[in-house]
Amino acid sequence: MSGASSIDLAGLNPSQLSAATHESGPLMIIAGPGSGKTRVITHRIAWLVRERDVPPWGIVAVTFTNRAAREMRDRVAELLGEEAELRWLGTFHRICVRLLRMHGGLIGIPQSFTIYDDDDQMSVAKRAVKDLQVDPKQFGPRRMLSRISRAKSEGETLASFSSATGTYYDEVATRVWEVYERALKEAQALDFDDLLIRGLQLFEHAEVSERYARQFRHVLVDEFQDTSGLQYELAR
Repeated sequence: MSGASSIDLAGLNPSQLSAATHESGPLMIIAGPGSGKTRVITHRIAWLVRERDVPPWGIVAVTFTNRAAREMRDRVAELLGEEAELRWLGTFHRICVRLLRMHGGLIGIPQSFTIYDDDDQMSVAKRAVKDLQVDPKQFGPRRMLSRISRAKSEGETLASFSSATGTYYDEVATRVWEVYERALKEAQALDFDDLLIRGLQLFEHAEVSERYARQFRHVLVDEFQDTSGLQYELAR
């Protein structure tokens, strides 16, 4: 970048330096806790911006917790200063929220959608269990939510889950899911699983997939081994 000073890479060991300045193609870093993986990612972001003229909006960097994202953002800011406007650094959920606010209308999601947190989800699940008059000890709201969330993370829809139901437990879970889905729709809300599912659905639209294929020149995923199936599909 014209007139900008070079990034200080002196604090990196040879392996870290090799990863931070990797020129092209995919690269996987395998390292244990405390070995400097975050240091490598933040220095790589800074190196790409400063040394390879990659605009900050051309980089998407994914972490698994908001705390890790804040730490990464702070570290990049120390390296880049005012250049560190990383609009696409965050958790998978946060990035999907941004995408859905911008393009959700393509799949019927209003820009003003709300996000159901744990308390909101529990409130609906409790009401569903009560209305269905099933045993709350056997079919507790939290257990029902866990079953629904697991199905969603495995790519199941309410329709596919319902048609494949083989046990009474899953039949009850289906009925709870129906009530739960209705409540979300009435409130124009998405839960945490929906953010990923609907975010991935956006990329079925050529308008979205082509735009971000051009924009995101580098995709960095922290703790890649912890990605779920949905998260892996989003990264891919």
